[in-house]
Amino acid sequence: MRQLPARGFGRDKVIPLTFHVDYWDRLGWEDPFASAAFTERQEWYARSTKLRSPDGASGLDGLYTPQMIVDGTVQFSGQRQQTALREMELASERAPAFQLAVRAAITGPRVDVTVQSTATGDPGRDRDWRLVAALAAKKAHTAVARGENAGEALDEVAVVRALSEARAMPSPGGAARIQLSKPADLAWSDVELVVFVQSETTREIGAVHALDGRQIGAR
Repeated sequence: MRQLPARGFGRDKVIPLTFHVDYWDRLGWEDPFASAAFTERQEWYARSTKLRSPDGASGLDGLYTPQMIVDGTVQFSGQRQQTALREMELASERAPAFQLAVRAAITGPRVDVTVQSTATGDPGRDRDWRLVAALAAKKAHTAVARGENAGEALDEVAVVRALSEARAMPSPGGAARIQLSKPADLAWSDVELVVFVQSETTREIGAVHALDGRQIGAR
């Protein structure tokens, strides 16, 4: 993830999010960014049976890390760098199903998000599109004290620290409102707000919009 901009994958091509799962915490070191909700999100993908591998094989047998999912449709090991770059290139060429207009205002540790959407073409009603918002730390540095990676220092990017529930899409001309709270250890200048549309039926991503925390005004 850290290497993406240097590989030519800036925000015009990909907006990455990393979700730290909690099922490795029992091995002696608890990941400070892990969440049971993020483990549930990975299980949600597995239950769908909609994910495919780059070679076209479908399904997912169990959970594993590091798992990379591109565009909500294709999954593979995050160690497969060339595969990741190829799949992200393909995804960046697909037109979004929606255009999003996002406004946000900060009040203390809280951000109030207002989203309007416009369908581009026919997004398909059977996909049951939903709206989700996330607050991600742009960078994180973690010293691992115990476990199999004891002594390692992890430098990470795009670490999700808060995730909203999936909301119904706003009606044409209407707006959806989402509220998120920033963890106390983060400054707004170190945060990115990411709003995305995802299908409950197919898990595919229909649109995404990101705002740098420094661009969000206070009330």
